[in-house]
Amino acid sequence: MIFAGVLLAAGCGRGDRAPASSSSRAAEVPGGEHSASPPAATTPATAQPAPQTAAPDAAADAEHQSAAPEASGDPRIEEIRKKYAEIQADKGLQTSELRMECSGGEGRAEVRLHQKNGAVSKAVLKDIAAGDAGSTYQFYYDGGRLIFALNDAFPFGEPPKTLLVQRRYYYHQGSPILCTRKSAEGPSDKVDSMLHQAPNEPVDCSFAPKVERLASMVAKGAAGMDELKKQLCPRPPR
Repeated sequence: MIFAGVLLAAGCGRGDRAPASSSSRAAEVPGGEHSASPPAATTPATAQPAPQTAAPDAAADAEHQSAAPEASGDPRIEEIRKKYAEIQADKGLQTSELRMECSGGEGRAEVRLHQKNGAVSKAVLKDIAAGDAGSTYQFYYDGGRLIFALNDAFPFGEPPKTLLVQRRYYYHQGSPILCTRKSAEGPSDKVDSMLHQAPNEPVDCSFAPKVERLASMVAKGAAGMDELKKQLCPRPPR
């Protein structure tokens, strides 16, 4: 059986994108078969959170604007960009955090929700597998529906070079309309800038439905942690 513990900590203000750490696993959407397990327990944090006034992620804003050339002129893509910019600029979002652990140290997940009037506008999911491999997802919602997802693999590779991979998914009325991939390899102190300048190449959207399912689970908050645990935690041997 899989056991997961969930910690809920509420706070105010915008949250920065979760920092990445070194890893040897490329970004991919978690999937596969997993066994059922009892619902995760949720406990409120004891410390009283203080209001935060973190600035929008300027790097993420700039990267998002460099969409693939094929997206130019598509009014649906432009509308997604506008909504994305609104969410990034909104400093009044309420922030809460959830943590989940798989049994046997086989991985964990961290979730940060950004809400307005009880509705999730943005969510960040850190999927951390055993050995600190994994990736970070940023989900953006409009009216309860996923409109954009950004997936960054944790840095990996052998020194002195580091490889970064980023995938983007654009959705319209529940269906993917554009999926892109970009990557960069270079010195650890320069690879972030190299990734920012790298072109977004259109790719097939075969992973888009799985990404949307993850976004749906995460948006449920504590109520979705049991589903998320089944999706991310490896199935124990029989």
